[in-house]
Amino acid sequence: MKLPLEAAGPLYDAAAAFKELKCWNWLSNCHIFGVRNPENGEIGYCTVMGNGGEMYGMAVYLGTAGLETVLSLLRGEATKDLMFTQHCLMLSFDSRDELYPEEYAQIKALGLSFRGRASWPTFRLYEPGFTPWPVWEEGQARFLIQCLEQAAIVAREGQGNPDALLAGDWSTFLVRVPEKAENGGFSWSSRWMAPAAASAAADADSRSAAAGDAQAASPIDQVRIARLRKLPVREEQTWLTGIFFLPMPVKEAGKRPVYPQMLIMMDEASGMIIQTELREKSEWLLQGAELLPELLERLGFRPGRLVFADEGMARSWHGLLDALGIEVFLAEGLPLLESVLEEFMEHMGCS
Repeated sequence: MKLPLEAAGPLYDAAAAFKELKCWNWLSNCHIFGVRNPENGEIGYCTVMGNGGEMYGMAVYLGTAGLETVLSLLRGEATKDLMFTQHCLMLSFDSRDELYPEEYAQIKALGLSFRGRASWPTFRLYEPGFTPWPVWEEGQARFLIQCLEQAAIVAREGQGNPDALLAGDWSTFLVRVPEKAENGGFSWSSRWMAPAAASAAADADSRSAAAGDAQAASPIDQVRIARLRKLPVREEQTWLTGIFFLPMPVKEAGKRPVYPQMLIMMDEASGMIIQTELREKSEWLLQGAELLPELLERLGFRPGRLVFADEGMARSWHGLLDALGIEVFLAEGLPLLESVLEEFMEHMGCS
């Protein structure tokens, strides 16, 4: 799938105009501003890259969940690799060898030419669980064009005092808002607005929430549950349970490469690994709890509690664990499991 030339041309034009402006000379990644998508109302939160002289372009973080990802990074609170968590559209100016073959062919078909390092525009969709991917969808391309055009307006207006964009102290943001004009286009104005949700917890990963709701609604085999509840409970046993992305993308023919996730389940007291398994993120949220009844039947007992570090996973497993009489706890992090993951990565030569 490629972006049609009639949609790609304006995208490259917008990138060229943005590069010509060189607004990274006065804006940094902490000067965050928003652009509301005229098609779906979602706000993209824009950060300009290049003030540090390493990577030039602009990222558009999608929705409040996307915003919280970049804010956690700027505040030094990020605990997960940004490669696996950020959800954004990104323009960056890169080297020729960083283009996909289809992108290079598209550039040639448009009659464009670029030379040197940090000269070739690349347009990427970053999405949790997937490898970075070219912007092939026309709706995404249109929104990215609008963000680049509105960024130029914000940058020019703020050139004399860029820190005016920080007036909201990252609780409210200057947002460019469109209104339908008589000529069929849009007129844009600036408003200071709070994000749609107060925190990542309220907005966090809507797909995880949807998956959790789907799992909670799944029918539970009551006969099997009744049998499992007769198993003895080892109250002293706390099982730490986490899922972690692996930087080893898996590609199926015709599909976008995905990063698999490894489940690690460990007995906290003994440090014994109880279960490890690889699946895609969506499969863990929707189907992961299905492995627990089989595990309990094999072991012949129930633990006193399970501790999760992933809220979506805790939510999706909660219905089954409640039926089994196993307590559920949520932790900010599980260092013991992270150590196991590091050892696995070293063994696989991934670190």
